[in-house]
Amino acid sequence: MPLADRALVVGINRYPGISTLKGAEADAQDFYTWVTSPAGGKVDPKYAVKILSSGFPLEPDPDKAEPATTVILDFFTGVDKAADENNEAGFGAVAGKRLWLFFSGHGFAPSLDRSGVLTANASARRVHNIAARMWADRLYEGGWFQEVLLFQDACRQRIRAADLSPPFLAGRVGSGERRRFYAFAASNDKLAKEVPLPSGRVGGVFAAALLDGLRGGARHPITGAVTTAQLAEYLQANMRKLLPAADLDDDDIAKVPDVYAPDPFDIVPAPAGGAAVGAAAPHYAVRIVVRQPGSPGRVLDAAFEPVVTVQATPASWALRLPRGMYKVVVDGAGARLFEVTGGVEANGTPSEVEVHV
Repeated sequence: MPLADRALVVGINRYPGISTLKGAEADAQDFYTWVTSPAGGKVDPKYAVKILSSGFPLEPDPDKAEPATTVILDFFTGVDKAADENNEAGFGAVAGKRLWLFFSGHGFAPSLDRSGVLTANASARRVHNIAARMWADRLYEGGWFQEVLLFQDACRQRIRAADLSPPFLAGRVGSGERRRFYAFAASNDKLAKEVPLPSGRVGGVFAAALLDGLRGGARHPITGAVTTAQLAEYLQANMRKLLPAADLDDDDIAKVPDVYAPDPFDIVPAPAGGAAVGAAAPHYAVRIVVRQPGSPGRVLDAAFEPVVTVQATPASWALRLPRGMYKVVVDGAGARLFEVTGGVEANGTPSEVEVHV
């Protein structure tokens, strides 16, 4: 399989020079299990690399702690070698179709729009790190992969005197269509939080919401696929639901992720049988304000099929719909397109979609 999907999954609990985390490794293990599952990301395990700090000897000296950068960066060396082999075989200088990157551990942000993940040998003075987004951009722009997905569950606290370690692969200009999706647990200068999860273990709220979304919570209500747009909305709506009240009131703690999704595509295809398979999609409040009530009205879905009809529309028409694009039509009053995103208000309560027709 020359153009195989590949995955790098890193989880670091042990930081002798900083502080210990409780859930980073378990989050990484859960993601690895999903991404290599035939029912999940479908990455062949021989093309998936899992790096956990517990896989190395316990080392009290921070400078000798593993995984350090070299262990992690070996993955990218392998990616480049795979591209060379594929090029020699006539497939072009590409390493694979899709790349999954997942990092869970301590993080930092040297500036407003940049962040990295600290390796186990990092300390306050020796800020060893992996610049995950820089790597994702380098591999995307150079065409090593057609699709690059990056998930980073780490804080983005400012360390102004430190900087990111840039990718060692020389930049190049790739050819062909490429797509990417990046999601970070925290935006600039925010903390990513670990909490006791419903499963009983401690883990990151971002990783928990991410895996719930990938496993089906973020499926499109019509197509059944987990799309980039649906996953972004699911993370926005559900990450904060795992935080206790005290954290919701703490301005330093991230409530929503930082998502970069410029290229719409399906992350997880629809299951056999479409959206009807599995649990019902969540529904959200919609209020349609009708300026000329009393006439017949209907709401159509993206396939122009009626989902709700009434013989006499009220002045304030309340209903609940799953995420998606819709069109409301009221005879004699007109029509209006609207979208149900599943978004939330600043206090964490689901927002109501209001439509005027």
